[in-house]
Amino acid sequence: MENEFKGSKAFLMIPPSISRDEDLLRKPKSILLMGEIISMLNVTGNFFMSNQKIAEHLKVSGRQVNRYLDLLEKKKLIEREKVVSDKNGAILGRKIHAGSALMTYMSLGWGTERHKGSDTNVTPPVSPMSHKYNRVNRSSNRTVNNSSSRKKEEDPEREKIYKEFFFIARINDKRKNQTTRPSLDEIKQMRKLLYECDVDTLRAVKDKFKERMEWDMVGKPFAYLLKLLRDGLANDKNYESWG
Repeated sequence: MENEFKGSKAFLMIPPSISRDEDLLRKPKSILLMGEIISMLNVTGNFFMSNQKIAEHLKVSGRQVNRYLDLLEKKKLIEREKVVSDKNGAILGRKIHAGSALMTYMSLGWGTERHKGSDTNVTPPVSPMSHKYNRVNRSSNRTVNNSSSRKKEEDPEREKIYKEFFFIARINDKRKNQTTRPSLDEIKQMRKLLYECDVDTLRAVKDKFKERMEWDMVGKPFAYLLKLLRDGLANDKNYESWG
């Protein structure tokens, strides 16, 4: 593929919670691979490196590379997407995107216990992260501190609605032969608004979002969802100010 990533030249970005994860420590080179992936995701939002090139970097076989990628995907640290030719449907390669749990791991190094392996209890991101790594510390620390002061544990109702947002956003994907994904910045904003809006407001936003998506009236689902959430939060604050 064009623009194939050749590997990091200076250093790898490996969050402590990933480097200490018990599942990943059983296959240590999966941690190094995750460092390569995060390093490129930070720059482009996608990771391009063939399995052959990864195998050369890590001094392992192609089969082992597949096992590492399977493990990382199972733990929701990454998502893989096949790149198919528009002309003949041939598979040209694959892209790797940030998985739904990646930012949870990113935030675990700042103020919460590290993840001990097994993705059973891994949830979607609890703390926002900027697309640029050099802004992660500031944004994550602020949000983790703010959310923990309001609530020590995640709210199951809010988390349920959050997952439903993703289902609704992808309601037309099969028909359009596409996969709708939010950017890291959109995820960051959604997580923040999820705990700022009233639960009743979140339910109303979900219903409105679903209605518009079912009528296929939204070009950019997550951008539209963020607009609904911001409007909902503004209404909540207006209601509070007028008592």
